[in-house]
Amino acid sequence: MDATHPRTNFDRVTKPSPVEKRRRLFKTSEWDLEEPAAFQRIARSPVELAVMTGVVIRLFRAVVLTRGNINSSYLAASLVLGTIFLVGMATLHLGRFPVREWPWRAPLFAIFETVGEMAVSLVLISLHREPWGTARAEFMDWQPMALGVLFWRIVAVGVWAILLGVTVQFVRGRVLKDTGREVEPTTLPDGQPFIERRKRDEL
Repeated sequence: MDATHPRTNFDRVTKPSPVEKRRRLFKTSEWDLEEPAAFQRIARSPVELAVMTGVVIRLFRAVVLTRGNINSSYLAASLVLGTIFLVGMATLHLGRFPVREWPWRAPLFAIFETVGEMAVSLVLISLHREPWGTARAEFMDWQPMALGVLFWRIVAVGVWAILLGVTVQFVRGRVLKDTGREVEPTTLPDGQPFIERRKRDEL
């Protein structure tokens, strides 16, 4: 008596190649976050976001410099924290636009950030709460303070934009090299991976 044994066909299991893994990893749709429309509008505006940044930084400076028992470590930590906040907000704005626009957007952000700072400075001077060295600033001190703030903000944001732009271009080149050039016109239209997420019809 012949026993009939059903044949079991084992299909060949193929493991995804490293390139396919990277393609799935870098799908832009998986990294897009839903953001409120108001937040998107503010983040794309060099005026609103920069002015808000300047207001926060100037108030933070006033609190730091009017605190008693100030030492070098305290000042250094405050400077680092303020710088991180400044470049972080600049990144939040610049990251929504192509790198080719950063050369004029970075100084524009710095200019309006200075406007926000110096507007708060005027209010603090009128209240005799604006620190200027070891004394309180007067209205005659406002113009040299504004020039100094503008210079250092343009330097800080400009240098950061250069470093960030070089990093973005390097990362984009490596991603496109690893995933294949064919992904550029489809999954990365006119933009950078993770850094630039925008619509074509947006300003």
